[in-house]
Amino acid sequence: MARKQGRHRIARRTKIATALLGLSIAVGGLVVSTTTGDSDSAAADEVDKSLFVDITKVRPNVDKPEPGRNASTGSFTVDCGKNENGHFNPDNFIAQPGIRNGAQHLHDYVGNLSANADSDNDSLLGAGTTCENGDESAYFWPVVRIDTEGEGEQNRNNQNQDDEQNQAELEEPNADNELAGNDGEIQRPATVDITFKGNAQEKVKEMPKFLRILYGDAKVTANGPANARESWTCTGFEDRVIKQYPVCPEGSDVKRVHTFPSCLDGNDIDSENHRDHIRYPNENGECANGLTAVPELTISLTYEIPRAIQVAGQYKVDSFPEEDHNPFSDHDDFANVMSEQIMDRLVDCVNEGRKCRE
Repeated sequence: MARKQGRHRIARRTKIATALLGLSIAVGGLVVSTTTGDSDSAAADEVDKSLFVDITKVRPNVDKPEPGRNASTGSFTVDCGKNENGHFNPDNFIAQPGIRNGAQHLHDYVGNLSANADSDNDSLLGAGTTCENGDESAYFWPVVRIDTEGEGEQNRNNQNQDDEQNQAELEEPNADNELAGNDGEIQRPATVDITFKGNAQEKVKEMPKFLRILYGDAKVTANGPANARESWTCTGFEDRVIKQYPVCPEGSDVKRVHTFPSCLDGNDIDSENHRDHIRYPNENGECANGLTAVPELTISLTYEIPRAIQVAGQYKVDSFPEEDHNPFSDHDDFANVMSEQIMDRLVDCVNEGRKCRE
């Protein structure tokens, strides 16, 4: 399998901008206004430094429900690697099917080898997988980047797509897997943990094949916070999660924790808004009347980002241009393409209270 190792460095437009900056200094700063003037068109790719929070100053806020007598307390972990094969694209076949580059930000994939804008049930099935146990499910999330350049010269108008633009013509990534507004060096997770757990109050049922589930909201600014989730923490501080970027103490790494909803409406595999068919349990871990508990997926991603980069506010998650790398827009996507045999093993393991790893 081909691997894209290498470092995803700064885009060509940054190098050009750097050259122009040098020229501007040589001629007396005549073009300074193009990078430091209009706040609506400058610093479009920089992250607001107020979005970085010292995790040690955050109080614990993670409350887990007490298991009831009929709880399903096991766990089932799937080893799908860390995207060593370099499967990236700015597509989302769940939220934006058929639209190439529709996400306008880059996704990191593990599991199914074929996932792209044109994926459907037929194409996903039998496409191969990075998962050790043969699970062909698609797991994907926006990449995290380090950007020490601060591409202030980018004009926001170059990022936002005109309302009348053909969506099929959205910008493709460059050779360094960068897009307008999403520049910098991609950080491969040091660890990717994909674990399914049970329900605090009842046994879980099998997920239907081809079930789609979304975590978080990639457009939280436009849609509001109802579906957004606090995703960010540090290793050793998992008892607290925040909607900002964490600054971790020495010896601790940046971590994203994505726990998906797990109360299914019948056997529906999707809904018009990709959310109504599956909901979160209540604070006691119970599914609402009429909903069925299915295995709860949590994807945890750990990044070894130097602390100096954290303190300087120089790491960021890819996002839609209008989100400006808002950490509260963090999100994750899952499509179940497990075989019946794998799903049966998963459910049995979780319901029997065992810890399984494949």
